[in-house]
Formats: sequence, structure tokens, C-alpha cells
Amino acid sequence: TYIMIRENSLFCKLVRIKSSSKILFDSFMAGFRSELQTCPCCGAKGSCRIHAYYDRSLVDFIGGTQVRHSLCIMRLICTCGHTHAILPDFIIPYSSYGLFFLLRVLAEYFLRLSTVERLCERFGITLSQLRRWLQLFRVQKEDWLGVLSSMEVSGLSFLKSLLTQPAYSDFASAFVRRFTKSFLQSHKNPALYCQQAFGP
Repeated sequence: TYIMIRENSLFCKLVRIKSSSKILFDSFMAGFRSELQTCPCCGAKGSCRIHAYYDRSLVDFIGGTQVRHSLCIMRLICTCGHTHAILPDFIIPYSSYGLFFLLRVLAEYFLRLSTVERLCERFGITLSQLRRWLQLFRVQKEDWLGVLSSMEVSGLSFLKSLLTQPAYSDFASAFVRRFTKSFLQSHKNPALYCQQAFGP
């Protein structure tokens, strides 16, 4: 079984974050200690070591421009034989777009700052991509709040609550534990794959 360890890193309000995803990722990994990790499969602490790395891209939006970062993702292996990819909670599994990018697109859409066409042009996305993200957001909002509560809470209100809650990581971890996938993750995890939310 291949495990994705979703490391908590956003212990603050998202509206306070001014750094790029790349800077946050590099800062997080600089302080990451593989020898302190607990294996989510066997429960052993200190049994994981660095196994390999793989590259993945992440799209950010900086200074009014779409920017593509290259990230080096660490994989650990435990003495029990299971491998674990380490992903901070601002990386969305199976998406080349980062959490901050998606939330910014959604915020500008709900605030009606421009037409949908101009919004797509500004962020360099297609209309069909925007529609998929909006549908995913609505479905996961309903999953999280429940059907009746979701009907009473607008998309903008729910988004504001995510951006301004004291620690986004609390919500992100709870979402993974409840639904076994990350918030705004569109693709399902493979059968022999699962996510575990960890962090200090």
C-alpha cells in the first residue's frame, strides 16, 4: 500500500500567507525530520528513512501572473516495507494547481470582480476547468456541511470561513480523516492507496 502523509503546515489564517507555494514548501521541507515520523501503517516511530524523491509541478499565481514551480517530493520507507510521500496540506493530490491558486480563483469568482471570461483569461484557465472546480467546491461544501446547512451557506461565506479560520490545517486534517481525500482533490485515490493526516 502506498500512503500519502498529509503534513499540517498551515497553522494560521490563509489570508495572512504572503509567500509563494514554493517558498512555503522549501521552508517546510527544510525543517522536516524523517526520523521523527510515525509510520501510519505499523505505528512505529522513528522507523522511517528517506527512500527516494520525485518531481512534480505546482501552479501558483504571483504578481498577477501564473507561475509554475518545480517541487521535489520526498518519499519515506518504513522498516515494515510501506512507502510514504510527504505532501504539505497546501498541495492538492493529483492536481498541478496549488491550493492557493484554486482558492484565489474561487474567491474572485464569488466576489464577481469581473466576468467569467475575464477571470479565466486572467488566471490562464479554461471555462470548463473553472466549472469543474466550482462543481467540486459545491459538492465538497455540501459533504462537509450537510445538505440542509449547505443550502443556507453561500459559496462566498463558506470560502471566507476557510480563509479566516485560525488554522486552516485543522480543517484540512479533519477533511482528510472524514473523507480519506484532501479538500479540492478531484481524483479518487487508487484502491491500494490512502491518505493519512499528520503533523505536529
